[in-house]
Order: sequence, then structure tokens, then C-alpha cells
Amino acid sequence: MEVAITVDDLPGGEQANNISRSMVSEEMLTVFKKHHINHVYGMMNGSKITNKQDLKLLQDWIAKGNLLGNHTYSHMDLSKVTAEKFISDIKRNEILLMKLMGNKDYKYFRFPYLAEGNTKNKRDRVRQFLTNNHYKIAPVTVDFFDYEWNEPYIRCSNIKDKKSVDWLKESYLEQSLNALIIAHELSMMLFKRDIKNILLIHINGLSVSTLDSLLTAYEKRGIKFISLPDALSDPVYKVNPGIVRDRSYTFLNQIRLSRHLKNPKIVDKLYDMLPEGELEKLCR
Repeated sequence: MEVAITVDDLPGGEQANNISRSMVSEEMLTVFKKHHINHVYGMMNGSKITNKQDLKLLQDWIAKGNLLGNHTYSHMDLSKVTAEKFISDIKRNEILLMKLMGNKDYKYFRFPYLAEGNTKNKRDRVRQFLTNNHYKIAPVTVDFFDYEWNEPYIRCSNIKDKKSVDWLKESYLEQSLNALIIAHELSMMLFKRDIKNILLIHINGLSVSTLDSLLTAYEKRGIKFISLPDALSDPVYKVNPGIVRDRSYTFLNQIRLSRHLKNPKIVDKLYDMLPEGELEKLCR
């Protein structure tokens, strides 16, 4: 399998005590370098830039061979606003991206919450805007809701509950591998081959603390890391599934829904293994 790594919500959100956004980003970049991975697209929200350190974080991200894409200015949920307001938020973010990226290609867009429109009108209007302005949509095929681990990680880290932190890391890695199986099974069912995949992770303390282990585990399973433009060269991404829902899911699941197909049993089983209940209760 070929997998492009993408990172959402730069420059980052809440972290555990004594851990800064800059520390998290620096460690992520160090791990990428160790695994000879560059040109990683970080999907940026301009509203998260709150000080000079955040701005420097983004500048360092680019200086070390990675790139920024558009994730709307305020991480806006298209299912809760008009198409016009959503497009305005994209434009607002673009002003910052132009300054940061210069002549580098920032015209990659990811929908926050993977919400691509809860009405056909919204979906079509936003997509038409993106097409007219030369944006390429960056969908996701490998997703294990990794953001759900960050809040319990912050809680457990702040009270120094090492046993719980260790469990969080183990379960995070387990689900990251399950996500590969899900992508493979859906891809084989829908296209009779492994398509070029796109992994979504977020920039936070938990994802960074496990990133080296995650990449090593992927490499041991024969994963080849590719760039986002390379992944999007797969002709399957020219398909618009046309799914209209509050949450549009991964690209593969959108295709599955558009064909009115059920998940393979193994996929349902792996989704059921997500420890959402345990994550919610941990270190309360």
C-alpha cells in the first residue's frame, strides 16, 4: 500500500502541561526526517495563530521541507453554516497561506470534520468555488479518529498517570493499524485494488509521542510513504461521490454509500473496536 501523510489543524490546539505547540511540531518534524519523509501537507487554520511562536512554528514547518494547505480559517463546519460563509472563511485563510507559502503550492483543501455539505446546494457550491480557484480537495482514506485520544492524553499526562498514558499509546497504535486494514478492505471491495491512500493525523502531544512507532509499524507492513500530490494522481479521486450528510466520512466510505453497499464484516468489527467509551472515561 502507498500512503500519503497529512496533518490537520496546524499550528495546533490544547496541549498537556509543560508542552508547547512548538515542542510538538519540532518533534513531529524530527520524526519525519528520521523516516525520510518530507513534503507533508499540514492543513492550517489561521484562527489558531495566536502569537509569534505559532507563526514561527509554521515558518519552520515550511523551512524544513513541508507544506501548508487550506483547512478554513476557523475550522468551520459546513453542515452548520451557509456556503457563502464557508467560502468566505476559505478566502480569509488563503490570505495567510499566500504570505507563508510564497510561490509554493498551498492550493490543497480539506473540509473540517470531513463535512462536505449537508445539502446538495452547499456541496455543489463549495466544490465549484474550489474548482474555479484551482484548489484540489484532499480527502481521507485512512482515518481512526486519532483526535479522540488527545483530551484523555492531556488529562492523564497532567496527573502523571503513566499506566493510563501507556494504554492510550498502545490503543492508538492498534487503531492506526486497524485503519490500514479498513482502507485495504474497502479499496479491494470498491476498486479491486489498493488505491493510493491518504492518512489523517492531528498535530498534538499524543500523536507526536507515538509517531515514530506508528511510522515504523507501517514500514514493517510494507507501506510506502508518498506525497499528497502523488496520492491524488490516482484516478479514483476524480470521482465525486455526491454524498449529502452532516458528516461525509472518509472518501472510501463515501464511495461505498454512493453505491448503496454495506461494510465488509471485518470492517464493521474493526470499527466496533474503537475504544470511544474508555477514552471518554479515562482519567476523569
